[in-house]
Amino acid sequence: MKLKINWLMVLMSAVGGLAAFIVGEILINSFKYTMPHSLLIGLYFGILSLFVGLMCLLAEVIHPVINGQNWRKDYVSLSFKFLVPCTLIVTIVAGTLFQFLYELSFKQSNKVINDVVVLIDTSGSMSKTDPDNERFDAVRNLLDSMNSGNRAAVYKFDDHAVKIKEMSYVNKDVKEDIMNELQKYKNPSGNTNMGEALNSAYSEITKSRENGRNPMVIMLSDGGDNYKLEDRFDKTMEPYNNSGIPVYTVGMSNGDNFYMLKKIAKASGGDYYNVKDVKDIKNTFVKIYRDRQERLLNDKRNGVYGESVFYGFLRVLFITLIAVVVSTGVSFVLDNKYLLKGFLIGGVIAGIIAGLILEIGFENAAWHGVLYRMLADLAIAVVFTLFAREGYDEKVSRSRKSFSKKRTEEVKLNGFDKESKNSRHSFS
Repeated sequence: MKLKINWLMVLMSAVGGLAAFIVGEILINSFKYTMPHSLLIGLYFGILSLFVGLMCLLAEVIHPVINGQNWRKDYVSLSFKFLVPCTLIVTIVAGTLFQFLYELSFKQSNKVINDVVVLIDTSGSMSKTDPDNERFDAVRNLLDSMNSGNRAAVYKFDDHAVKIKEMSYVNKDVKEDIMNELQKYKNPSGNTNMGEALNSAYSEITKSRENGRNPMVIMLSDGGDNYKLEDRFDKTMEPYNNSGIPVYTVGMSNGDNFYMLKKIAKASGGDYYNVKDVKDIKNTFVKIYRDRQERLLNDKRNGVYGESVFYGFLRVLFITLIAVVVSTGVSFVLDNKYLLKGFLIGGVIAGIIAGLILEIGFENAAWHGVLYRMLADLAIAVVFTLFAREGYDEKVSRSRKSFSKKRTEEVKLNGFDKESKNSRHSFS
């Protein structure tokens, strides 16, 4: 069997992939923190499968290269009936299952974070980076997202680290105390002493530690360290590593001087976040607090599993299986037995490409996540359409095997003449 590509199908499938990507981004941004992740990812890939299947079907209706004119005349209505169950429903089930398995912790349980130390840069450069002190509002948003069973401490740092509030259970009075104290530092000055800030945070955690409670640190700055933290980096981070305390860092500006923030996050098992627009900082701390152990198939893998080879393998495997479900579903919609093998092969290749895009991309430059999801969706949508094969040969010239009993019976009654060579051969 030779390749028989419908280039209109390739193009329209890409359009369907892009449309599904846009809808999927809206879905993730709207329901990431309110909908169960398994259902969210199931819906995400279900929508992708539906849009791709619809575009492939429309392409073959408009220009029936693979299935032929007889299919368009006699059988296209049944293909539309197959569309939703073979694409949307099946892929929702598959995506939900694979996301559920991906979130299972096979090696160790996730820690529940009870205590947070926030380190806020108030050095002179912040007067340009954050002239309206939006980062203070970010602290308030974080405190508002915590319940009375959580504790928080806040430090500001420039040339020296200064305590704003010791570790305290979060309540209305504590929130007001922190916000009032931060206002004293609304005029930034000095240089950036990250090492002293980290030492102060660890000292606060040590002296206020209680059994059964797990701490984390959030550090925000707009650039690098000015006090030679690099020279004593291992010594500074050693207590964090020994105690299993993650430091999540936030780089705030359009610059690229965030080497040290990234290094701190990586060394402690935390994550680095980039905020280019100061207006986006308000919800960043809340995002960190919520995302600290999150694992989505199409998003950054956070926390202790961030660099796990095992979960990297699982991501590629599950994305590949989802791509196979999508491509197989489309072959069922088109009701063509001879598409199945090619689409299966194409689905495997598409899934591996998409999985590697997501895994390598999020591991190396996680802040471009939207781009990685778009490329992965396009790979799933397009690659398998390049593996369509023409199924006609002499051995099958007297049979058309169909998904549908109705079609099979019609073929037996009407026979298969030479004109049917331009038609497609379908499932039984």
